[in-house]
Amino acid sequence: MTAYVHSTSAKHTLAAVIGLLILSIALRPAIVSIGPILLLIQQYFQLSYTQAALLTSIPDVCMSIFALSGPKLIQRFGTDRCVVAALVLLGVATVLRALSPSSLLLLGSTFLIGAGIAVAGALIGVWIKSHFPHRAAFFMGIYAAGLSLGATLGAVFTAPIAELTQSWRVSAGVWSILCVTAVISWVWMSTHFVSKGPARQTTNKPRVRLPWTKPQAWLVALNFGAGQFVVYALFAWLAPASSETAVTHLPPGVLLGLFTAVFALASVGAGMLPGKAHDRRPLLGFSSLVAGLGMAGMWLAPTLAPGAYVVLAAVGLGMGFTVAMTLALDNVESPEQAGAWTVFMLFIGYLIAALGPLCFGALRDHSGSYTLSYATLFGVTILMFCLTPILKPATTGKLQAAAA
Repeated sequence: MTAYVHSTSAKHTLAAVIGLLILSIALRPAIVSIGPILLLIQQYFQLSYTQAALLTSIPDVCMSIFALSGPKLIQRFGTDRCVVAALVLLGVATVLRALSPSSLLLLGSTFLIGAGIAVAGALIGVWIKSHFPHRAAFFMGIYAAGLSLGATLGAVFTAPIAELTQSWRVSAGVWSILCVTAVISWVWMSTHFVSKGPARQTTNKPRVRLPWTKPQAWLVALNFGAGQFVVYALFAWLAPASSETAVTHLPPGVLLGLFTAVFALASVGAGMLPGKAHDRRPLLGFSSLVAGLGMAGMWLAPTLAPGAYVVLAAVGLGMGFTVAMTLALDNVESPEQAGAWTVFMLFIGYLIAALGPLCFGALRDHSGSYTLSYATLFGVTILMFCLTPILKPATTGKLQAAAA
């Protein structure tokens, strides 16, 4: 009997891993694929560096704003329906952006892309807390790894596709195919994991509100936002900056692919640590320190060892992403609270993250070089390191008191 239960559990775990991977792989190429072809798009539409940065910042803003709609959508339609609808929107919008005849439609379709990514991403924390509450860190690591794998595919293959087809439009739109596979996967997942349908309001169970008045929630969101500030700045500008400054013989897309691939491995590594709530500050401090070393190299000695700097930054930011996503879950004890904290973290965090590409591009416009831009990213990693001592998780006693 024990062996049977273990086998069933293992099958469910494998199914969850596969489903989360296929979903998460589809959620980043639409953003990251812009980096390797950003200079082509910038030239085609005659955009400034700041304007071009909107192609990465707009999805961040969407991931912030639309994250707030997650609980309401679950309440009305259920998790599975919302995820599938978001993936369909993402796929259609990716095609529309590739066909855009003007910069206005280019940015408008980018907004829809961000909306699709936002709604799907905002529901993942709730799903994990509902089905695997005691293995949250592990499944967050799987989710983060899938995001990074999708980002790596977009980074490495976008430029070659553009060169092969002689069209940036084809290389920007081809990633909609991943949305089709994600929809199929999640429909299959819904038959293996029965999620709660539209919730009914009862007088005995009031709705869990966002933790606006909880200082720890703001600290968790700030830490997450700071990390994503750096990540999305690199998603947008690592490849174009490498192309313009010729700091390495590696193709710009490959350099960006190296960043996303190592990011994925680091995310998985962090997720393999024990999943129960514990003090993650040592890992947070280590990850921000490693990321800071990478950013310091890009700022102060960009030509000395560019590949090593990218690896250091990816290791630190990848580990930091998984831990940051888990911090919200460490401070709650129910799926409803997990949803509220995750939505809050995503809302505040991605508003901060949206400033990363914009600041990087604006400083490039202002200074005529990337030195000041990389110095800003280094400063943000120092801020993350300074936040570490005050990111202590709630104890079981505090959680029970808060729940009461």
